[in-house]
Amino acid sequence: MIKPDVKIALMPPPVKKPGPRMRHILVVASFIMMFLLPLAASITYLYGFSADQYHSQTAFSVRSEEFSNPLDVLGAFTQTGSSTAADSEILNDYILSQPMVEALDAELGLREIFNRYPDDFVFSLGESPAIEDLVRYWRRMVSVSVNSSSGVIELETKAFTAEDSHLLAQAIIGKSVALINDLSLIAREDATKFAREDLTTAETRLKAIRLKVRNFRNAAQIIDPQADIASQMGVLSVLENRLADALVEREVLSSYAGPDDPRATQMNIRIQAIRSQISAEKGNIGALGSGTDGRPLSDVIGEYEELLVDLEFSQTAYTAALIAEEQARAEARRKSRYLAIHIPPTLSQSPQYPQRFVLSLLVAVFLFAAWAVLVLIGYNVRDRR
Repeated sequence: MIKPDVKIALMPPPVKKPGPRMRHILVVASFIMMFLLPLAASITYLYGFSADQYHSQTAFSVRSEEFSNPLDVLGAFTQTGSSTAADSEILNDYILSQPMVEALDAELGLREIFNRYPDDFVFSLGESPAIEDLVRYWRRMVSVSVNSSSGVIELETKAFTAEDSHLLAQAIIGKSVALINDLSLIAREDATKFAREDLTTAETRLKAIRLKVRNFRNAAQIIDPQADIASQMGVLSVLENRLADALVEREVLSSYAGPDDPRATQMNIRIQAIRSQISAEKGNIGALGSGTDGRPLSDVIGEYEELLVDLEFSQTAYTAALIAEEQARAEARRKSRYLAIHIPPTLSQSPQYPQRFVLSLLVAVFLFAAWAVLVLIGYNVRDRR
């Protein structure tokens, strides 16, 4: 008898619970090494070793006084002040520049001020830094912001003592005032330079033409040829009138007196005397040019008239240059600039820096982000295998 096939069902072996995988251990270890330990070290340093920093705040702007036209009846008593945003930008660059750092380092000793706590190797300057390192550290400790619309500059200085931060703010303001004064002086010099040059040229030309007129008068031995000729012509005109009257009288006398009449003889003598005087006066007129090497009198008068035209032109040019120079000076004074301090440097009573909580939070976010990125990269590499 054949027995049917009997299939024996085999029971699967019991499954053991798997232990923690190696990657989980690595993730936890990396979290501890890359996040918890650096964060703990950072917080310990910030709250246990970093030095307190005090701040000083101030606000100022560059102003320009603009006076109205003094010829205006209503505007003569008014003046307005306007801010110059361009000057504020210049001042912003100057405060953060190397020349400012070098000047204040020579006066105040920035290396000593920023090394009050040398054990704080993170926030202190460090021993014997190069000027480039000092400038970079200066820009960390000094912050400047400029309002582009109003031109107001807000300045904040930080140091390890309240007195040092206050001293730095005052020194920066002092250097800024000196810079603005120098810029105003340069602007005034530029505004009046060309007007002053034109005035000098006009004055030199006027002196030269006056010298020519004086030399001409010395050479011709006359002050004004036209006036002298007018005077001589007046004398001639009087003599000629008298001669005409004498001729008329002689003609009347001859009508009723003979040639041997003593009155006729006296009249002839008088007429002859007048004619001699007229000839002498005409000779005097010709003698006006005797001091000019015998040149014709018309040439002498023509030269004198040319000199008068040049003299008048030079005097007019000199007057115009003098007015322009005075207007340039007034315009330069009208555009003078100065530093207006709205908020004087403050003296801090409690340290505001370093902002330990904010820095701790930033360090935590950065460390966690770095750790998370590395973990994701590791899982991505594993999944691609």
